[in-house]
Order: sequence, then structure tokens, then C-alpha cells
Amino acid sequence: MDTSALESLASASRERLIEMSLAAIERKIADPLLREADRTRLTQAIEKNIEVGTKPVLGAAKVAAYSWFNRITALRYMDAANQSGSYGVVTPADGSGQGAPECIQRAREGFFDPHINSNVREQVTKLLFENRDLDAYVLLLQEYFALWHEVMPGVFPQTDDWTNLVPPSDLLSAGESVRADIVEAICPDEYGQMDVEVIGWLYQFYISARKREISDSKVKITAATLAPVTQLFTPHWVVRYLVENTLGMQWLRAHPDSKLRERFEYLVTSAAGQQDQGLAIANPEDFRVIDPACGSGHMLTYAFDVLWDMYVEAGYPTRQIARMILEKNLHGVDIDERAVQLASFALTMKAIEHDPRFLTRIEREMQRGSVRWKGPHIVHIASVYLDDLSSAEIMDVTQSEVCTDIPVLIEQLRNADTYGSLIQVPSGVHNLFREIARRIDACERQQLLGDADYDDWVRATDMCEILEDGRYTTLIANPPYLGTRKVKDPLKRFANKHYKRSSTDLCTMFIERAASLAQRRGAIGMITMHAWMFLDSYRELRPWILSSMSIDSMAHLGTRAFDSIGGEVVQTTAFTITNATSDVDRVGVYLRLVDGRNEAEKDLVLRTVASEQKHDIRFEVSPATFAVIPGRPIVYWASHQMLNAFEVGVPLGEVAPAKQGLATADNERFLRQWFEVSGDRSYMRARDREDAKASGARWFPHNKGGEYRKWWGNQDYVINWQDDGRELWDFRPRSVIRNPDCYFRPCVSWARVSSGDPSFRLFDSSSTFNDKGAAVFLSSHQRTYEMLGYLNSSTTLKLESTIAPTVMFEVGQVKNLPWIEPDSFNSAGVERLIEISRADWDARETSWDFARPPYLRGGHSLLQDAFDDWYRRSYETAEEAQRLETENNRYWADVYGLADEVEVDVPLSRVSLTYNPRFAFAPTKGAPERSEEEYRWLHYQRSARELISWAIGVTMGRYSVDVPGLILADQASSLDDFRARVAEPRLEPDDDGIIPVTGGAFDDDASRRVKAVLRVVLGAADLGDNIEFLTRCLAVKPGSSTAEFVPPVIPADPEQALENYMAKSFVADHQKEYSGRPVYWCLESPKGTFRALIYLHRYTPDTIGQVLTKYAAPFVDRLKAESEAVGRERDAVMGDDRKADRERARIDKRRAEIDATIAEVQGYIDSVLQPLAQRRIHLDLDDGVRINRLKLAYGWRSDLADLPHPAIGAATPDVKRGIASDLKWARKEAAKDNVWWSKQ
Repeated sequence: MDTSALESLASASRERLIEMSLAAIERKIADPLLREADRTRLTQAIEKNIEVGTKPVLGAAKVAAYSWFNRITALRYMDAANQSGSYGVVTPADGSGQGAPECIQRAREGFFDPHINSNVREQVTKLLFENRDLDAYVLLLQEYFALWHEVMPGVFPQTDDWTNLVPPSDLLSAGESVRADIVEAICPDEYGQMDVEVIGWLYQFYISARKREISDSKVKITAATLAPVTQLFTPHWVVRYLVENTLGMQWLRAHPDSKLRERFEYLVTSAAGQQDQGLAIANPEDFRVIDPACGSGHMLTYAFDVLWDMYVEAGYPTRQIARMILEKNLHGVDIDERAVQLASFALTMKAIEHDPRFLTRIEREMQRGSVRWKGPHIVHIASVYLDDLSSAEIMDVTQSEVCTDIPVLIEQLRNADTYGSLIQVPSGVHNLFREIARRIDACERQQLLGDADYDDWVRATDMCEILEDGRYTTLIANPPYLGTRKVKDPLKRFANKHYKRSSTDLCTMFIERAASLAQRRGAIGMITMHAWMFLDSYRELRPWILSSMSIDSMAHLGTRAFDSIGGEVVQTTAFTITNATSDVDRVGVYLRLVDGRNEAEKDLVLRTVASEQKHDIRFEVSPATFAVIPGRPIVYWASHQMLNAFEVGVPLGEVAPAKQGLATADNERFLRQWFEVSGDRSYMRARDREDAKASGARWFPHNKGGEYRKWWGNQDYVINWQDDGRELWDFRPRSVIRNPDCYFRPCVSWARVSSGDPSFRLFDSSSTFNDKGAAVFLSSHQRTYEMLGYLNSSTTLKLESTIAPTVMFEVGQVKNLPWIEPDSFNSAGVERLIEISRADWDARETSWDFARPPYLRGGHSLLQDAFDDWYRRSYETAEEAQRLETENNRYWADVYGLADEVEVDVPLSRVSLTYNPRFAFAPTKGAPERSEEEYRWLHYQRSARELISWAIGVTMGRYSVDVPGLILADQASSLDDFRARVAEPRLEPDDDGIIPVTGGAFDDDASRRVKAVLRVVLGAADLGDNIEFLTRCLAVKPGSSTAEFVPPVIPADPEQALENYMAKSFVADHQKEYSGRPVYWCLESPKGTFRALIYLHRYTPDTIGQVLTKYAAPFVDRLKAESEAVGRERDAVMGDDRKADRERARIDKRRAEIDATIAEVQGYIDSVLQPLAQRRIHLDLDDGVRINRLKLAYGWRSDLADLPHPAIGAATPDVKRGIASDLKWARKEAAKDNVWWSKQ
């Protein structure tokens, strides 16, 4: 099935239908001739579906849009299945998407479906005669809807349903039409068969846009958003695994010789030699199957197929089977009404697929009045407000024994649209509720029930009946995946009260709920997130599952089991369980499919391995095995030697306390990159908390985790810890300050969340630490080196995979790592690795300990020699680190007896040094390996960009060619401050801290300043050669899968190439290098004709005025003078021949281009630069780059409107996007009344 085409269809249809529905509703409401009854229905619909913060009718438009999408989809399916009547209702006669639907074509000829009554025929004929074809077609559709409403009320509405008033306007369109697109997309297969699975795919794709909207909003999930954000269509092969190993296995236990065994390709062969605990069901009528989160019914439709085969095998007449399955066997529940409609429709279509005359018989029986068909047992769980009756009052009304939980149940039903199937209903309750409804209807017990609503009690009865505990032989589900940290009360409160051990995620709460819905010894099959198998937050759930249930089989899927969502987003496991207490020695069968790259690979491997008793990815493991490891993670693949490490070793937490750090709850308020703030407000060398407090500083180093990097580094954040964190303490309870006594102490730290392998780093005593950058604290330097070596070893990586095979590596999991005390440990190798990593980190100017570029330390005069030498040193250093890491791996593998199981050799591409070319420029997954030459040139390119950045820093006074490290890094730093630090500079900074980027129009233009720095540090003699090599490095283009790497050539005009880089690429590269928090900002006109760099730390309220008067205005004057000169050149052209005309045209064109640039820059001056200069914007470096850049870009002042266009980054796309993103964020913060920054 081409799901990509379905995705495109659903996405486009949703947008078009909402647009059409919106217009139709507004048009109807404005129509003075609209019948009052219709106006009332439409108004009520608008009020019922109103969405806060949007157009009043938008909510109703979305409902109408989806309703019509549902109906057209259903009718197309019925047309293709030959079930919609005599003529195609939405499909043209030839079955294509082109042309009018067959029913309207035939109506023009005077032919109608026999089911269309005579009055409607007359009206349709009249409308067609009046050329009102759309009205005629809508009338026909309403008649079809009414016809099918009797047997499928969820999908097809009654005639007076309000959505019938607002049909899509393109139903008969000859061009784009949602109906035509749906007809084209939903087609029979090559054998003429329809696959009801298409309904589920379309549903998922239709709501995907809404799902993205909710996810992107970052708001807490409520009842209104819970359904769309948790929908995920289950692939068919996973459905088959779950159904065949639950429903199928229950049948096979009673019928071991059944031929169905051969059809069950996903049936997992049980472990040999142990007793089967599950139910054996011989009579197909005895199956009670439920999907408690059924969505569009995919699980149930395949269960229908399996049950049909069982009934046939048992000898039942085929004309009875479909109805028996729908009435006796299958049950579904969901909180999404639209999903319930589709599930009901899908099951009905499945019945027709097996029994084409099924609906005809139902319709005939209903006409005779011999039966009232209610459709499949698919129940929409919706909130219902019942009367507050006590247990005693219910007992009095019903004359029956009543459990004490009834009032609690009544209360929970008021939030049923949120709790859904998680509501636990004691056995027999639905009978009590039915009796109450009967007495209300009969007007009995008026004193107690006089105000009670009969319909509410009937709906509650239906919900309680389907949710009753212990009712089902078989449960199959793909429950919603949603961490409860993302939800609001009352769901969070409900979870903590009723599902405490599983309350971390909805999917695990459904596992616990499954145990009460299913009978004892019943079968449970589910696919869920796999996090519950390992994470510490589920440590109470795992022992309960392993003791109260018996895991029969598990297909551990890992990532990429859902092609429709792609990538590493969801990591899952599918499993089947017998709902009976497990013997600790009873083994389950575990299939490890985590290495499959997509659905097709995992599907193929599962089918291949399921029936085999022995295979490399098949493991037979008992619950007793899991008990060896603290927290009982489900690490079925762990070897005996790895398990032995846990038995012999002690938990690491007993040797080295692991701690979680603080959570600010608002990082933008409290955290900064260190280079954003003023140096004189920062203290980077605090010895302890008292020293930090006494310093009076505001900003202190803060460990926030970060990217994959071993031994040292990721030291880039600072935190507002002024006065011992006073503002953070005051910010509680939102902020959480954990383990403050460990702040400003040496530690070994790691990132709790990582997309790759975990990596551990040493931090000295100057830092606080974050909840994302947890830490281990040791008692001595020797112990610290020993522990850092162990944690960064491949042995730990192997052991870690048994207790944390997810992207999370929690504090509790580190504590549970086994520690085996080595006989002796030489720390020299680890100390050297720390030294190497620290020097590598400090070689970047984004390190606060950066001194000067490393390639300028060799005394070279030629830049190529300097870069060559730096490349060689970088490579040799990486190889040394590679050797030391390999030795460290070998040492710890021997200590733990895992030398035969862990990989001790370290690829050079995994040596995490910034200047290791093989690591920094490692090809992406699946891309070809780079050549040595390409690695070298990419290293050169990085050095070239960094050299230019440093040169700009020297020009601004941030650095000096004479003194290492930072010079001017305080707020409003001046030239006098520089002179106080550097007594006799060889190169003095720019006097005003403004560097024009205008292609050489000014003496202090950026490219000239870069050359001046190179002249001082490398000498004047080789300046030309150095500029050639520098610009050649800037021109490097990496190779790709379609193009081999080609070394760059010297640019035709190196001077111009340097100017182009400064104008078009420097600020974007700088923004990227500084993690989106640049310190050099570029004021630029819309097309970039005029640009000027300023330095944040030298900015004053006078800076913009200086840009205007010293650079922008004179630049325009120069352009005007150039235009006048060109004009004079034109006047000098003599003659009126063709040659003279061509020359004048050429000059005119040139002058027009100059005049256009004048208009561009002058317009920038008039509308942006001059108003900004007059506002004299004050910046506060404590506010950080995001806010300060916005203040200056838009001229933020509380008494004035923002500037019409940003002053910064208008002509540099990356910078422009960064500012737009920051503005969007700031507006959201302001809307939440979370304005913490200073105002002017």
C-alpha cells in the first residue's frame, strides 16, 4: 500500500475541506433566507465547537471538514466494494476520479437507485433542470446518508444533521476536488479486492497536522488534545504478531491439529518442556476480545479474519458467522469519537468482505422489525454527569448489593473523555446502572431519581458494560504513548492515585489496566514504548509484571518499527502475556529485532525467526534471571558473564554517590552561554559555595550535559547563582534545587539524555550542575581518575546497555552499574586523556580558557605551513588518544572478565576531539568514507574560518595579537580599557568598535582589517600568498554520495573572494559557531548593500548613531557621487548611431543599478537606522543575546512601537531565521506574562 500517497491526500484534503467548511458556515450564517431551525442548529454547532483564540466558526469548520472526509472516504470504499447501491455514489461510472459521480450522471438520464424515494427523485430532477447540479447531488447524498444511517449511524448522519448544511463546494468540481482525489487514492488491488486498512491510514494522516500543532505548542495535554496527540496506526505485521500469539494461540491450545497453525506466520514457538498456562478455547463463540484503545479498528479487523476462519473450521454456516463475530466476540473502546466511527465502519466492511450479503440481510430484518441492529460493539468513551448517588441510595433503588466504589466510579465518569479505558469498573455494575435507567424511564423512585437523566444513565451503562473487570478472554492493543509529565490534572492526579506503579506513561498504565480487564489466564497482546523495560522510573512496575503475569513472547522492535513516523522517534516492544502468576523459573521467548532498519526488515526477520527453536536473536529467559540486576530491567540478551558482573560487583552508588542537579524550570531566564554576559559579572574559578557567594558575581559555570565528548569539555554555560542562588531559591516551587552541597565540587559528569553512547567528563570545582548533566562525586583524585576510566570504557558501555538501552542514562542507572574493585590502577593514561581533551577544548575561542589560535604557535610565516602543522598535530594527538582509550578499554574488560564480549579497539572516528578530523567530519550514516585529502581540506577550512573570527575579535579588541586570552569582554568596554590591559600593542583595535563590510569603501573595512591582522602575525612578505591560501580554504566543498571531493583552486580574485566571504558568510558562520548566541552583530540593509559589524561587549547607546553618521550616510554620499559620475560619463557619449545608443543604454543600466542601491540604503537609513539611533537603546548583558539582539533589531522601547523591519540580519538568511525564531519565542513568553528581561 502506497502510504505516502495517502499521506499527501489526507494532508491536502484537510486543508481544503477546512477552508471550504469555514466559508460555507460563514455564508450560511449570513444568508437571510436560511430557515430558522437550520440557523439554530448551525449556531449551536458553532458554540459547541468553539476554539479559544481562533475565529469563532473555526472549530465547527474542522468538525464539518472531518465529517465530510469520513463520509466521502466511506462511500468510496463502499462503491469499490459494490455495497453502496445500484450506482457509484462518489465514483464515476468508469471507476476513475474524473467526471461526475455515477449516481448524478444517471439522475440526469432519469435513473435512480431503487432506495431513493419518489419525493427526492422529483426534487433532484427539478434541481438538475435548473442547472443546480451541486444542490441536486447534496440532496442525493443526504438520502444515501439517511439510508445507511440505520446500519452505520456513526459514519452516516441523519437528514437533519447540521453538517449536511455545509457540504464541500468542490464535490462536482471539474478541477481540484477532494472527492475526486479520494476516488483516485482508494482503489481495489490487482485482484479487485479492497483493504480496509486504508481507512486507518487515512485517519492517522488526516489528524497528523493537528498532532503536530499540539506537539509544537509544548502545552500540557488536556482532554481536548489527548486523542489526536496519541493516535498511531499499527503496522499490519505487528497486528498479526499480537493477534496470532493471543487469539490464535488460545484456539490452537484447544485444537492442536488445526490447519490455522500453518497460516499463522508470526506465531512464536514456545520454549520446550514447560506447561502452558493460558486459556484453551474450543468454541469460537466463547472468545471475548477487546481493544481498549481501538483507534480505527486495525487490531479488530484482523481479529475478525482469524475468528472467521475459526468459525468456518468449527463448521458454522457462513451466513451466520459475521453477525456472531460482531455481536459475541469483538469489542472496541476509544475516547476519539471519529476513530470509533471508523472502527465501526471498518468492521462492518470486514463483515461484507467475508459475507457480501451481510448488510442486505440486516436491512431486511430491520424493515421487518424483527431486529434492531446496533452495529459492532465499538463504544465511544465520553464524559457523563450522573447524579450523586451514594452506595446506600443505589442499593435502595436497585434492591441489589452494591460495592463501595460506585461513588468513585460516578466521579470518574465525569472525566471519562480523559481517563477512557483506564476507568476500572467492578463486575456487575452495568446491571445496576441499567436498572436505574429502567426505573428513571418508568418514573419510579421519583424522590431519588426525579431529576436524573435517562440518556446519561444508558450511556454510562454501555460504557461500564464494555469496561467491566475480568470480562475478556483476549486483549490486544496499541495504547497511547504519552508521558504523564506532559498532561494536566485531572489525568495526572488520577494516574498517581490509581496507577501509581505505572503512572509514568499512559501506555504502561494500560499494561496494568489490561490485567484487570482480562480474565485470569486470559491472553494480553500489546505494543508499547520499550522504556518500561529498563528505566528507573518503572522499577516498581517491572517486578509486578514479572510476578503477577507471565511473559510468553516478546518481539523487541526498538526504533524504526513505524515507517510512517520515521527515524528514532519511538522505540517499541510488542509482547504477549498470560494473565496468570508466573513461576520465577518459567521462561519466555524474546526476539531481538532492534537492528532492523525499517518495517520491512523487522517484519521479515520476525516471520523467519518466530517458528525456529534456535536463532542468534532468540532468547529464552526466566524472571529469575532479571532479579540479578538492580531494578530488574528486562535485559533478556545479557550474557552469563555480564550477569556475573552484577552478582560479583557492588552497585556503583555505594562507592561513588551519583547525584542529580538543579532544574531551573526556565533556562532562558537563568542560563546563558558564558560569552553572552559581561566578564566582570562572571566568576569562573569559584573554589566552593562560600567563595562563590563572597565574589558578588552573578554568573558561574554550569554543567548542562551536552553532546558526546569524553574526558573534558562541554563547559559553555553559566548560571545566575548570585547570592548563593537567591533568585533560583525564590523561583521555587517551579525550580528544583537538588544537592546544593555538591555545587562547586570536583565531579565526573555525563548527559542524562544522549542520541548516541554516553560519555563522561571531569569537571573541576568551579561548577554547579544541572538535572540534564548529572554527576558522580569521588573522595580523591586517584579515585576520580579510576572512576572516569571505568565509566568511559567499552565495558561500562556494554553493561550500560543492559540497564539503560534507551536514549536516557539516569542517575539511578549509573548507581546500579556493577563496580568490581581492581587490584591496581595506573591513572597516567586517564590523566593524559584529560590533558589532551582539555587542550583540544581550549583551542576553540568558545572556551573561556582560550588563549590564541593553535596554528599560530609554530612561528610560521606561511599560512599553509601553519595549517599543515596544526593538521599533523591534531591527527597525532587523536591517534595518541585512540591508543590510550584502547588500553583503558582492555584494562577494564580484563577486570570484569568481558574481554571476549566487548570491543576494546577504538575507531579513530569515535575519539571525541574537536580537532580530530575523523571525528569532526565523520560522514553521515550511509555516506561514503572521505579521502585523506578531503579530511585535510575540511580541517583547513575550519581553521580558516576560525582565523577570520579571531582576526575580527582582534579588530574589535576582544583579543590581542600581543596578550593571550580575552581582553575586552565587559559591558560597554572601551579603547581605554584595552590600553590598560595591553600596554604597547602591535595592533590597536578599531577606535569605535564598528567594522563596515562594504567591499572596501572604507579604510577600516572588514576584509582590510583581516589582512592587517595577518600582516602582523604572519608578516607582510607573504601576505599575498596567505590571502590566496586562506580564500582557497574558504572555498572547500565536501564530497557527497553523488559527487567526489575535488580540492579547491585559488580564486581568480582572492581579494574579492575574501570580501565576498565577509559580506555573505561570516556572520552566519559566527552565529553557528557561537550556538545561536553571536557576539558580533551585523547591521545590514535589506539586500546587504550596506553592512556594518558591531561587537556586543563594546556597544553603547551611541553606537547606532556612529554607524549612521560615520558609515551609512557617507556610504550613500559615495554612491550618489558615483551615480553623478556615471551621468557625466553618459553625457560625454557623442553621436546618434547604433554604437552610441548601445553605450548610452549600458551606462543607463549601470546608473539605474547604482540608484537602486542608493534607494535601498537610504530607505534602510530612513525607516530603520535613523529611528533606531534616536531611540538610544540600552542593552543589559545579563539579559543574554536572544533578548538583547531583539531589543536592538526592533528598537524595543515600552513607549514606542517596534521598528517595521529588523536592523540586524535582514540580508543573511540564517541570521534572519534566528531572529525570527527568537521573536516568536519572546512573544510567547510575553503572552504567558513571563517577561523577566529589563525594559527601557
